[in-house]
Amino acid sequence: MTDSKDTAAKISIHDVCGTAPLTGTNGIRIHKLILSRWEPSKTVEVDFTNVLPSFTFLKEAIGELIGRFTKAEIVVKLKLTGLSAADKTILNGIVVNRYHSLANAEKAKNRPQTILKLKE
Repeated sequence: MTDSKDTAAKISIHDVCGTAPLTGTNGIRIHKLILSRWEPSKTVEVDFTNVLPSFTFLKEAIGELIGRFTKAEIVVKLKLTGLSAADKTILNGIVVNRYHSLANAEKAKNRPQTILKLKE
C-alpha cells in the first residue's frame, strides 16, 4: 500500500486504488495521502505503474499541489514514477495551466480599482 520511512515515502496508486477507475474522487484520496506524508518525509514518491489516470485524477492528485507549495519545494520533494509519456504530457499541461491561473489571479488582485466615468 504505502511505505513511510525516515526520509522517504512511497505511494503506490495501484495498491491504494486497486482496479477502481482513477477519477477525481480517487485523485483527492491520493492528494490527501501526499499531504499526510509531505512534512515528515524528505521525498514523496507517487508510483503510477500499471494504472491509467484520468485528467481529473491527475488534476486533483498532483495539480492541486501547485500553489499550496512553492515550485522549488515540489521539484525537490515530489517524485513521480511509472507515468506514460502521454500522461506526462497531460500532467505538464495541468501544471502549466495551474501556474498561469495563479499568476493571473495575483495580477487581478493587485490591479488598482478604477472607476469609469461616462461622459454626459
